[in-house]
Amino acid sequence: MTNRTDHQPYVQAVVAEIEEIGLSVAGHAVTGRPPAVRTAVVTLEVPDSGPYTDEDDDLELVWDEAYGWVLHLPAEAGRSDWFMGEDLVPAPDRVARWVDMALSNPGLTPSREDGPQRLPESEDEAFETRLSAFAASA
Repeated sequence: MTNRTDHQPYVQAVVAEIEEIGLSVAGHAVTGRPPAVRTAVVTLEVPDSGPYTDEDDDLELVWDEAYGWVLHLPAEAGRSDWFMGEDLVPAPDRVARWVDMALSNPGLTPSREDGPQRLPESEDEAFETRLSAFAASA
């Protein structure tokens, strides 16, 4: 059986990169410690400039081990979910740049309509190895 890696160091690395590029993080929560589905929510303060400056509520960036990163943003119909892409554990600096790009240019972010990229209960040594690299550097 594959050892399931704690995802908190990875999420903390992403939060640090988001703050490094000048976005404000109101807080973050890591849930689903192994063996449950690993998830995290990063709450972003509304930026001072750009298309979301008039929003009243903070914005949410969510990670889970099945879908990767998704940015929940306000939309006319309630909420729009913008998925980062195929990589479930992208480098933290890539996540930060993507969030910054999505907040500045909401029309450029693709959406994902198909299912998860992996099942949380899957034994996936490569995924665990990539995730555990952040624990080693924390």
